[in-house]
Amino acid sequence: MALSGSARPPTAQAAVLAELRTSILSGRLSPGTQILQNELATEFGVSRAPLRDALRSLEGQGLVRYSSHRGYYVTEIDVEEVAELGRVRQVVETEALRRATAGIDEETIARMSVAMAQMDGAEAKSDWAAWLDAHRAFHFALFEASRRELVVRVLSQLWDFADLYRSYYMRTRQSDSRDRREHESILAAAEARDVVRLVRLMDAHRGGTVESIEASLTDGRRL
Repeated sequence: MALSGSARPPTAQAAVLAELRTSILSGRLSPGTQILQNELATEFGVSRAPLRDALRSLEGQGLVRYSSHRGYYVTEIDVEEVAELGRVRQVVETEALRRATAGIDEETIARMSVAMAQMDGAEAKSDWAAWLDAHRAFHFALFEASRRELVVRVLSQLWDFADLYRSYYMRTRQSDSRDRREHESILAAAEARDVVRLVRLMDAHRGGTVESIEASLTDGRRL
């Protein structure tokens, strides 16, 4: 996990944050893995300070957790938590979609279309960190059309916590085409400014991910 050179972010903390996030979302650091700070600091060639700052940022995004007994470790997959996140997102996303239809314009549709192409490219490379960024861009182009800054900010926090589950879903899902079809349908509903259809499609899209994660967990609760 050496830090890249040419694409290196402008600070050591940003470089470590980007590398650790990619490692977690790609599955290289699996759920429950303890993060050994001394070893990582040596591997990255940085002091403990930027590493601690990066870990605090990742903790705020729900990707790592800290306990006095274990230190920092990659967040474990919890089926109850992903279901709870889904329920909260349903409420907030529905509000955003209902407010968004009047604000959808050509720029919104163009942003969604570009993000879909980026998702396709990232999926072809199994680059799940890039896929998640494009996936967020697709949906937030729509949410931001609501012109409700507080709603979008709350959704951004909820999506931070859901990224771990999305990356797990993308790595373990059985179907390669369902997500593409669902995003195409959401884009078509956005172009039609059909709020009822948008809400219905998003509920199915969100619910399908939760169901797939539940089905893939071997112990019924955590991975």
